Amino acid sequence: MNASSHRLLFVVLALLTASRILAVEIGQVKSALTVESDSLRLTIGTNAHTTEFTDKSSGNNYATQNPAVAFARVKKAGKYYATTKASLTDGRLKLEFAGADVSTVLKVFGSSHSVTIEVLSVTGDGVEEFVFVDVPLTLKGLSEETFAGCALALNLQTNVRELPRASTHLEAMCYPRFGFTGAKVALIGCPRPELRRVIQQVVTATPDLPHSPIGGPWALDAEINQGSYLFNFGDMSVDKADEWIKLARSLGLNQIDFHGGSSFRFGDCEPNPKTYPQGRASLKAVVDKLHAAGLKAGLHTYAFFMDKKCPWVTPVPDKRLAKDATFTLAEALDASTNKATVFVSEPTTNMSAITGFFVRNSATLHVDDELIVYSGASRTSPYAFTNCQRGAWGTRVASHAKGAKVHHLKECFGLFVPDGDTDMLADVAATTARTFNECGFDMMYLDALDGEDILGGGENAWHYGSKFVFELWKRLERPALMEMSTFHHHLWYVRSRMGAWDHPTRSHKRFIDIHNAANADGDRMFLPMHLGWWAVKTWTGPQGEPTFADDIEYLCGKAIGNNVGFSLMGVDPAKFAKNPALQRLGGITRQYEELRHAKYFSESVKARLRVPGDEFTLDRSQDGKWQFRPAQHIKHKVESLDDWTATWTVTNTFATQPPRVRLEVLMSAEPYNTTNAITVTGFTDAKEFPDRTQANGVSVTLESSANVVKAGAASGMITATNSRSERMATWASLGKTFTPPLNLGSERAMGVWVYGDGQGEVLNFQLRCPSHIVAGTGEHFVVVDFTGWRYFELIEPVGERHANYSWPYGDSYSIYRETVDYKQIEKFSVWINNLPANG
Repeated sequence: MNASSHRLLFVVLALLTASRILAVEIGQVKSALTVESDSLRLTIGTNAHTTEFTDKSSGNNYATQNPAVAFARVKKAGKYYATTKASLTDGRLKLEFAGADVSTVLKVFGSSHSVTIEVLSVTGDGVEEFVFVDVPLTLKGLSEETFAGCALALNLQTNVRELPRASTHLEAMCYPRFGFTGAKVALIGCPRPELRRVIQQVVTATPDLPHSPIGGPWALDAEINQGSYLFNFGDMSVDKADEWIKLARSLGLNQIDFHGGSSFRFGDCEPNPKTYPQGRASLKAVVDKLHAAGLKAGLHTYAFFMDKKCPWVTPVPDKRLAKDATFTLAEALDASTNKATVFVSEPTTNMSAITGFFVRNSATLHVDDELIVYSGASRTSPYAFTNCQRGAWGTRVASHAKGAKVHHLKECFGLFVPDGDTDMLADVAATTARTFNECGFDMMYLDALDGEDILGGGENAWHYGSKFVFELWKRLERPALMEMSTFHHHLWYVRSRMGAWDHPTRSHKRFIDIHNAANADGDRMFLPMHLGWWAVKTWTGPQGEPTFADDIEYLCGKAIGNNVGFSLMGVDPAKFAKNPALQRLGGITRQYEELRHAKYFSESVKARLRVPGDEFTLDRSQDGKWQFRPAQHIKHKVESLDDWTATWTVTNTFATQPPRVRLEVLMSAEPYNTTNAITVTGFTDAKEFPDRTQANGVSVTLESSANVVKAGAASGMITATNSRSERMATWASLGKTFTPPLNLGSERAMGVWVYGDGQGEVLNFQLRCPSHIVAGTGEHFVVVDFTGWRYFELIEPVGERHANYSWPYGDSYSIYRETVDYKQIEKFSVWINNLPANG
């Protein structure tokens, strides 16, 4: 197989109005405690099992009984111990854990809306985790059920993994790092239609929780959450504000997002002085203009991450910058020598100089008041950081004594991080809140919050990300429409809408369907959804697809059908004025959005618009009313005028009409035998594909064959069998890794000869780069619905066809958004799928 052209493959693919705590006896199990709310009765037996989670109205008990589950458990030395005994003393529930030498005391009380459980003490050494509520239910969390169960964490000590919604399993846990005593959870059991109202009551009654009148359990009531917005990446000055207002109106959008990095600095949110010469006063003047025009304004930050030009970094770095390792300076550093090697006493074996946008690593050292950037680290003694740049990021080169501490800073997204266990996290929140308050913003998007794991590890990300958001919220002078780039339980209390996915690069309609399917969960969480950040794309090369009018109609139609907003990026007044295509597409978004906000269409029409894959176009009927007409946009790719793709038959399912054809010019490749070709594999040795995996019931072998050859010295003979009775998910892979990565140059095609057996198997020729470089998965499919030799030019990567089969990998971004860097190919794999059944 060649890149740029081609090579050979031979294939044979054979979750109490008055508080009442009682001790009663249920059946053969004596009760240690029974506590009630208006709707719920919770009973825990003396054996520490949950014997009742009962709907008081119907008498139905929804606690799982077969098997019964212990109400709590502790973790010591990596092992879980279930509670074995429960007793009630002075109104307190004591739990004992046989084999763990641990006992705990809980305060349990009921109110009209819920049952509250609070940890009072944990006695015993070495407890790593205390799951103080564990109540699996027979409920499925479905909207059609008449009763619902839900667990709400009531403070930041308490981890509830399930989002606030009707659940199947009520669970709450706490940890020594954040303190056991005081962890608290509310258990709700109520009629399913009353759940949102009951959650509102619990949040209102809990002082440790943020209360957003436009977020969490109130999000569905706020009209602002249904808006659509336009991205401003930095040049909306006071002088240009009127142009942006005109643009937003032309597009039918009623909100504008001020993205940081250009508009303002990440971290301290300092406005760009070139655009806002009077700082926040200039920024406020722009926001005031938007408000006067009826538009809302959003502050788009990178959460707690800070630019390396922030005062916390330069000229004197703050001691509270987060660090993940500390070393001891083995040799003094002299300011006058600007020494390029920093010797340390401790091993540097695990230190890396690899950084990248998503990589949780820096190449920056913090020594006294100086920052030093290194590009290498020794693997053996004497340990050192090498090729160092002294006085980095505007700090001053200084002398440092032997024995000084050398701290390795944390970094992600190219930005530094505050220590989450210091008040620096609150300081960053305070500067963000100041900008929001002073400038009059209405919305806030906390981008990069998905990097919260860098603060305390992935297992503690829920706490630190929520801690920052809570610190921020309590400093806001008015409610913010709040969104963020990650989601877990505590964030729900302030979240106003969700679904802001990044735009796809290819297969736009299939991506929209996938997004809508994911958004369906929003109803259970009582949150308005969003159809993401869209870019109107022109041709950018073979790895992307342009955005056409039918793509925008599909997006806007699904937005009306699902009553959700969307966002546009990459469009500014200058581009819009010069681009007739943007103006035409802008007319589409404006008309659709006006009709969506006017609630013009009936629910029956919306239901038809929601159907995945169904397309419609908007026009007026003879009486002047807006209507949707069904439409089809059928694609066909012609590989060559001389091969099997040159003929195409289309069936018109509508009334007689003339065909309309859009021709899109695609790229071709150089001939197979071009001297510019680079061989990816010649299949001369099957051992060059050591990375192998397959689905259950599938077996695969690879042999080098010199007998059936089309070109070159050998071909690869793949033999695969499927012992299962279906073809779906019958995959296997053969992979090879390039160390260092293979440089294939600029944009490339792959060429491959395939000898087919005509049984409809799918071959997937896949290219991947190192994950810290780019996360794209370059897939190229060949359907073996032919016999004998056939040549394939593989140029454009697969998008929508990926979902036609089942694969053991592939998130929406890697398939539909990210690209491949042909200059850094780390892995080439041949995947097979859709194998014939029973053989």
